[in-house]
Amino acid sequence: MCDFYEKFYAQEGPGAMVYVPNAEKEEDSMFFLSVDCLISAVDDLTRQEMEGPAEVMQKAIARAEALDPDKEALFIIQDKEHMALVHYNREKSVSGPILT
Repeated sequence: MCDFYEKFYAQEGPGAMVYVPNAEKEEDSMFFLSVDCLISAVDDLTRQEMEGPAEVMQKAIARAEALDPDKEALFIIQDKEHMALVHYNREKSVSGPILT
């Protein structure tokens, strides 16, 4: 998974890889959101008064801009009930999931 993240980061810049395990279409189950897309998502979620997911996206923005893609990766796991942010270090876990 970190290899995929590193490739997307090289093409798109800082961001997060998003996994949606229950997506209706297989092609919607994994995608990369650049920081610009994450910022737009925060705005949309805030307008919809979805504070928990907006907070996860805000944390993703801060972490995405500060990490070293050769050593770390950032993932958002989203299902119908929860969203988790996972900041992963190839050698050790930097932080566990943040559930909202």
